[in-house]
Amino acid sequence: MRIPKLYVYIFREHQGPFFAAILVLAFLFISNLLMTSLDKLLGKNLGFVAIEYILLNLAWILAMAVPMAVLISTLMAYGRLGEDNEITAMRASGISFASIIRPSLFFAFIVMLGLLYFNNYILPDANHRARLLKRAIYQKHPDLNINAGYFLYDIPDYTLFIRQKEGNTLKELLIYHTSPEGQHITIWAHTGNLSTQGTRVILDLQEGEIHEYPAEKDEEYRILHFEKHRITIPVDEMSLQRKESDHRGDREMDIAEMMAMVRDYRERQEGIQDRIKSEMARWGADTTVFDIKKFEAHLKNRITVIEEDSIASNPRKTAVYKQQIRTLKALQKRLDTDMKILQAYKMQENKYLVEIHKKVSMPVACIIFVLVGAPLGIITRRGSMGVAVGVSVVFFLVYWASLMGGERLADRAIISPWIAMWSSNIVFGLLGIFLVWYAIREQVTLKIFRKSIENESSES
Repeated sequence: MRIPKLYVYIFREHQGPFFAAILVLAFLFISNLLMTSLDKLLGKNLGFVAIEYILLNLAWILAMAVPMAVLISTLMAYGRLGEDNEITAMRASGISFASIIRPSLFFAFIVMLGLLYFNNYILPDANHRARLLKRAIYQKHPDLNINAGYFLYDIPDYTLFIRQKEGNTLKELLIYHTSPEGQHITIWAHTGNLSTQGTRVILDLQEGEIHEYPAEKDEEYRILHFEKHRITIPVDEMSLQRKESDHRGDREMDIAEMMAMVRDYRERQEGIQDRIKSEMARWGADTTVFDIKKFEAHLKNRITVIEEDSIASNPRKTAVYKQQIRTLKALQKRLDTDMKILQAYKMQENKYLVEIHKKVSMPVACIIFVLVGAPLGIITRRGSMGVAVGVSVVFFLVYWASLMGGERLADRAIISPWIAMWSSNIVFGLLGIFLVWYAIREQVTLKIFRKSIENESSES
């Protein structure tokens, strides 16, 4: 099959600007990476390790730079063709706008397929290796590795979840610990601080509760309230030398691995919900609708009724009533903890779903950026790198800001992950369709104008 010369010509117009844009963008991202990491890299005699660190980070840089490079190259290619009146000549010769942008769409489609493969198979492993190398280079204490909204598995036998982080202050902490005896302990604290002393990690917690789940059935479930509580953990096993780790974050997994995590967190939520439903049935609450707040209100009413009955009842039954009240209040506390755990699991589920959609939505943006860039380049009639980069930066900043804003809303379960990651593509896709329609309308106007000139010349 012979490829039309027009397609080859337009395709070649893309190549130079595309690779040049990738180089420029990669340089800017790497410069920013080095500026933010400079104080951790200097004076450590890293040698080739520093180059390896940059190369590993180049993976996520390419994932971001390639869609933007497609937009820049499209603007430059069609801007130059418009500036040199080549687009006008093509239209005047009867070449449709669809034929003019078809090679660019094919080019974007090839880039999209490559980026899909890259994002799913190469990027996760590069991110994982970059994180391990970063930890080894930085020689960080655990408090410097804490990110709000993520589970932290770095401390042996402990799992931490921090909802917010303001400076060195951690807020809304959930800590899960399994003792050597097999006892499951959940600790919730309003605020806390994490520090290190020699070979120990110290967690200072304020205003919280300790829930001790029995290892054996005959043991009691206990709740301890505290104003201040300190946890001291030996860190001999936490050597921050370069080493492998089986744990991977959401950006270090492929789609199949993340879907497995999504299913796991959904099963955990279902397990907690089933346990709450059994308690609802036990205490006579409505089980047709899963509503924890209604169940809490139901328990509060039961406590009020029992307290009123205990006042007017036989003193011999007072002990029984008190035991029931203690049981119900303990259940209330457990429900409050379960709600926090459910919210944490839902946030984790959404984080993985967001990352799954992001792996697909950003490559698809390559095609959308052609629909936007081709007519926009023709309209602006500017083929210089400066104009293309300037326009592309504005568009990409808007695109990226909406993507990040959607991610935050999805993490808080305000909107669904697919809406968060695809809304930008939908909006820019509609803009691209409008610009294409506008360009086609101009072509139709040009054809009408040309026919009228031909008719006048034939009449004369």
